[in-house]
Amino acid sequence: MASARDKSMIVQVARLYYEQRLSQDQIAKQLLTSRSNISRILSVAHDRGIVEVRIHESDRRDHDLENLLVKRFGLRAAHVAVIPKYSTEYEGVGQLAAQVFLANLKPAAKVAISWGRSLQAMVNALDEVDRRDVKLIAIMGGMTDIPNSISGETLLRSMAEKLNASFQVLHAPTIVQTREVRDALMREPSVREVIEAAKSSDVAFVGVGSKESSSSNSILQAVGISAATHPEFYKKFAGDLAGRFITDEGKAVDSKLEDRTVGLDLKELKGLKRLIGVAAGEDKSPGIAAALRGGLLAEIVTSSKCAMRLLNDMDK
Repeated sequence: MASARDKSMIVQVARLYYEQRLSQDQIAKQLLTSRSNISRILSVAHDRGIVEVRIHESDRRDHDLENLLVKRFGLRAAHVAVIPKYSTEYEGVGQLAAQVFLANLKPAAKVAISWGRSLQAMVNALDEVDRRDVKLIAIMGGMTDIPNSISGETLLRSMAEKLNASFQVLHAPTIVQTREVRDALMREPSVREVIEAAKSSDVAFVGVGSKESSSSNSILQAVGISAATHPEFYKKFAGDLAGRFITDEGKAVDSKLEDRTVGLDLKELKGLKRLIGVAAGEDKSPGIAAALRGGLLAEIVTSSKCAMRLLNDMDK
């Protein structure tokens, strides 16, 4: 069995992990040991100086735009990705969001998570790390009639696997047919437990949508709301986060839709210790602006194009 005290074994594990890019699970199976033992061996490799980590930070952040956003909106922090020519908005923002996510993982951290393409890009960019002390909590339910890249507990499970963390899924649809159904679900102990855990989270990451984004429109269409059938709704609708659809001022678009939504409401989102919005794509600017006007976000992670449009739109 592999031992954390055997130098030759430590070197072997380090080479398999860092040079051959095998996962801790793959190494454990190959060496007939446990993943936890492989994690301990890698920690020893760092402690003994067998493995050295050097961080070469390339200039893929626009610090000037970050400072402008912080001053303009009174944010705790802003993180703006400069997207290389060979990358996409989602890849660039996802990579930066992954860095922000890992930087916020305090010991025994409770992290609330929504879903969406931007957060999926963040999960894709995460490397495997042993953070079994962390708990991930769904901030909202799921939906089955939209693409898996937007919704579902798959995102939460994938993140939990990469972190070796525990997680709580909200076993309920995000939007239901009636207020009575929503109220009945919210009374369920299993649903209430997750809601309360999300409310007490140390930090929360939410995707931010907008009227211009296809993902937001997909969610609305899934529950029978379109510009043709609900023109007044679309007239007021500016963006959304965590399943809550908001006006230009960051208030609920429709109280009836709010009453059918399972998850943290806008007041509860605003009351979280630290809510970080993640949005890839210039088309997300109206949604971010609406959330900022409503005082919903403490930090944002976005691209330079989106940040520039956001500043221009807010100055009009």
